[in-house]
Amino acid sequence: MSAMLRATVRVLAAFALLIGVGVGTLTVAGPAQASWSAADRVTVTRTGGFAGVTEQYTVCSTTVHIYTTDLMSMASSREFRRLSPSYPAATGADLFTYTVTVDYRSGYTRTVTTQDTAEAPQVLWEVIDTTMLIDRELAAAPVH
Repeated sequence: MSAMLRATVRVLAAFALLIGVGVGTLTVAGPAQASWSAADRVTVTRTGGFAGVTEQYTVCSTTVHIYTTDLMSMASSREFRRLSPSYPAATGADLFTYTVTVDYRSGYTRTVTTQDTAEAPQVLWEVIDTTMLIDRELAAAPVH
């Protein structure tokens, strides 16, 4: 094989390798990145307690409130996305159970459940508290 032919084969092999690695990277990274994006809606369902209540609180990214952007940022954060699906309480009677459902713009949905007194990460409690605060304040606001 001539030197020119060997050099051409090497260049073509290197090019094919680069294309293969690039396509493989896109194939691996594409779906993983597509499954997460910005939070679009956060819903907290609170059930239980002594009276056995069921309450639902929902905040959308278009909700006009001073804390909406903060809530959507928390629900979109890596810390929130890495939460376990469930954080049950060790013991207790008449506890509230909180089910947090976040719908992302990509169509992906994330659900996390916890209970009063559970040792859940702070970001989960912040998402719960902020969602309930926004929804309650908007419900109490006078209509113009």
